[in-house]
Amino acid sequence: MTKTQTYTLYLPEDYIDKDDTVIARGLSATEAMKVVFGYESGWKTNVHESDYGTFTHYVLTAFPDKRRADRAFNERLHATVVRGGDADRDRAAAMEMIAAQVIRFNHLYWEGRVDGDTSFDERLGRVARAREVRRIDREIATKLVDALLADGYTITCDLQDDEPEFEHSTDRDGILDYLWQVECAELAVHKGKKNGSISLTFDEDGWDVVRDYSVDLERIIDPICEPYLPWNQPDADQRDHGIRVLVLNSPDDVLKIEKMLK
Repeated sequence: MTKTQTYTLYLPEDYIDKDDTVIARGLSATEAMKVVFGYESGWKTNVHESDYGTFTHYVLTAFPDKRRADRAFNERLHATVVRGGDADRDRAAAMEMIAAQVIRFNHLYWEGRVDGDTSFDERLGRVARAREVRRIDREIATKLVDALLADGYTITCDLQDDEPEFEHSTDRDGILDYLWQVECAELAVHKGKKNGSISLTFDEDGWDVVRDYSVDLERIIDPICEPYLPWNQPDADQRDHGIRVLVLNSPDDVLKIEKMLK
């Protein structure tokens, strides 16, 4: 028996800081359709049936009730069902067909979204992943800024800008606030006659937020970043611990291996 598809209805959020507002989960297609049309009393609907002997033609007409002007249109959705001797069952099949159309184009009828339960769970997983990446991004970046300032460096942001928002700054909060607003940054750092740079890219994998840096900054940056590397994690897969290379001591070893493989 094929498992029936069920749906989640929700009001989406564009920012990962906020959770989607879930209206309902585990609904059938026809249940989802009713919620879509009934959300905030947006639509009034009726169904007309035309009997053609061997089949019945169903038309669901939706009339705008409390719809804004750009969505105030009449909608007619059709379904044709071969008569099977059970009128209720035929009508239910027709409503399933019409509901499939509503779900496919649900964005036309309301402000929310309709996704399969599995798809919505995947969306939640992506959001959780994005939040974790951002947490690591910010944790590493904060430690870097703190370490640089503690070591006597000032920071100029951002080498990618023609007019940096700040130069030779020690304003920790101001620097971090700037970094949280950009996708990437190339910071110039200064300490006496020493100059260096750090390239940061956010929203990738978290641990790789530092893309490049001056050699002189290695002593500061490496101790901060290394604990976050995938191959340094307790649960890292064996393949993440590096590549094993077989070293042959002489050309004769090649012949021995060839014989073993035959």
